[in-house]
Amino acid sequence: MVLAVIVVTVAAVALYAFQPSTQQRLVIATTTSTVDTGLLAYLKPYFDSKFNANMTWLYLGTGQAVEVASRGDADILLVHDRAREDEFVSSGNGTLRITVMYNDFVIIGPPGDPAGAAGINATQAMMRISEAGSAGITTFVSRGDRSGTHALELRLWAAAGVTDPVGDWYKSAGSGMTATIRIANELGGYTISDRGTFYKLQETMNETLKMEILCENDSALLNPYGIVLLNSTRYPNIKSSLANDFLLFMVSGEGQALIDSFRAGGKQLFFPIYGSPESIGLPSENATVAYLNSQLRARGMSP
Repeated sequence: MVLAVIVVTVAAVALYAFQPSTQQRLVIATTTSTVDTGLLAYLKPYFDSKFNANMTWLYLGTGQAVEVASRGDADILLVHDRAREDEFVSSGNGTLRITVMYNDFVIIGPPGDPAGAAGINATQAMMRISEAGSAGITTFVSRGDRSGTHALELRLWAAAGVTDPVGDWYKSAGSGMTATIRIANELGGYTISDRGTFYKLQETMNETLKMEILCENDSALLNPYGIVLLNSTRYPNIKSSLANDFLLFMVSGEGQALIDSFRAGGKQLFFPIYGSPESIGLPSENATVAYLNSQLRARGMSP
């Protein structure tokens, strides 16, 4: 009799263990920085428990993330290239875009700064790096992956009058931010990083990361992140309701507070900005904010 009870109990436990989960899987197409910094992993247990979800992500350069979403292979976008985000919505692939947080980019380089990029604005710094590179003094490592960081780099080159950086000094990594920084570090060269990823690498690499922030706090280096809802009519297979839950979670008082509290090495990596993009010089989003706030209140969530 005891053996029979044990067998039945074991069978019941095994059956329970293999029951399909009732959690819905949410796929976020996102940029590398939200993952490399650990932000999404930090937010995941809060979102999952609140909405009985399984939040997952595909982290790519922004250009690749947008392509994935445009095929309907993700449920929502979280990226940092405003031009691409707006184009995604205007083309009918998305229905709504909102700014949720920001950090900034920094130009980083080797100790000693052979190009003389420190203490000047970003455009001047890129011009000096180009001149030093052409003179064989240094190198620059580009992500070269059509990411938001790569798009910013190209804008800075254009502003510096460098329309097509070429030569042995210019290396294209074709990789994410962490890999690009590691390559630049090994070569003793320069690159552009979002501040959050650089801080995270400082924490993990310690003294093996020799690079320093040389150019920062320039308005041209501002790095806002937007969430874009996909058009569920165009992409009927996406989990549009859960995607909307994620958007509301990120702009809610709870989500914004979590973003604000996220740290690496004691340093804040992202800053919540929902509802007040004007405070950092971005266009007003009042109409979208009013609409989302009404949704938050209807759901019993605090804006």
